[in-house]
Amino acid sequence: MSTETARNPFDTVATLTTDYADSQAGYSAWATQYEEDMVTMGYNGPRQVVTLMHDVLGGASPSTVRVLDVPAGTGMVGSELQKLGYTNADGLDANPDMLKVAETKQVYRRLIEAKLGTGELPVEPNTYDAVLLVGAFTQNGTHLPCECLEDLVQITKPDGLIILGTGSVTLQSDVGVALLAKLQDLQERGLLSIVDKTTRKNYFRDWDGTYFVCRVA
Repeated sequence: MSTETARNPFDTVATLTTDYADSQAGYSAWATQYEEDMVTMGYNGPRQVVTLMHDVLGGASPSTVRVLDVPAGTGMVGSELQKLGYTNADGLDANPDMLKVAETKQVYRRLIEAKLGTGELPVEPNTYDAVLLVGAFTQNGTHLPCECLEDLVQITKPDGLIILGTGSVTLQSDVGVALLAKLQDLQERGLLSIVDKTTRKNYFRDWDGTYFVCRVA
């Protein structure tokens, strides 16, 4: 076992073949060390997705933009949002231990503990101008189900953005195939439009990151 793998459980939680509960248990055990480990491994997804959103929004005043970060984890995206003045952001995650770490940063207006994909989010429809997902889907499929995009469309304002970023390894897996199919399904049903697809180098480890910029109908 390499030093990197022994020092953190990323490879364990990312390759579990059991179920969602085991994945969440892995993240709970990892919560306090998660961010340090991910930074050490070169995780740039949070910065990339926030910069992309900022560029797409153009001249919008950051403090007026209502943003949802999902899954918020320990608040890595929230920290990047705060750097650019996006102070009206909420974070949603199913893992209470990760959210406890995020809470200490004070980068979110509201933290929401909820599981996506159930159709029962404690959020009113048409709430957010932008919803950001990065690192939300893994090749083992034990994180978020692709069906969660149905929930996110509902809570995004008309003409709002859903920006989704994932690594090249995930995109080439069965989960990636299902994700692309779900995005296409939502587009064909007229619920959103994929307005851009872009690649960024140095997403994580030696992976490129692929980002889908979607506009809700």
